[in-house]
This record gives sequence, structure tokens and C-alpha cells, in this order.
Amino acid sequence: MDIELYGSSQQLMDLPQQRWYGENSAVSQTALFADNDMSAQAERAGKFARFYLGYKTEGFASIEAAKAAAPEFARRVLAQMSEAISS
Repeated sequence: MDIELYGSSQQLMDLPQQRWYGENSAVSQTALFADNDMSAQAERAGKFARFYLGYKTEGFASIEAAKAAAPEFARRVLAQMSEAISS
């Protein structure tokens, strides 16, 4: 089976991956992980959360801490999604 990117997916692949950006970097930042947006955002009580492909983790003391743990979060989300596929 051949697998290929098409249309706008190819354009996303050409963008820098895992580079964080945002207009108010103290409140919210976004980066591409495996061509999909992940965001790190301020929540209640000064804590931060991450969002990726419908999954969420929270309780980070800073946006920098949320960003530092982002690659592992992306790997775990993708692995969990893969495990949900039956043969």
C-alpha cells in the first residue's frame, strides 16, 4: 500500500514542526507535531494545559513546562490512537 500526503497536508508537512508561536506567549502557544496543532494554554489557578488531537493534559506550573513535555505527550497520544485500531 502506497501512502502519500495530498493537498493542504503537504503544505503542513513543509512547515516547521515543533516550533512554538503565539501572539501572547504567556497565555497560549501553538506548534505543529506530526502535522497537527498542539496548543499550550493558561487555565485556572495559574496552571497550564496542553491539547492535541482531542486529548488534554493539565496541571503544568508554566507554559515552558507544558512545552518541554510536549514531544512525549504527542508520542503517547499517537500510540494510544494506534492501539485503538483493531486488525
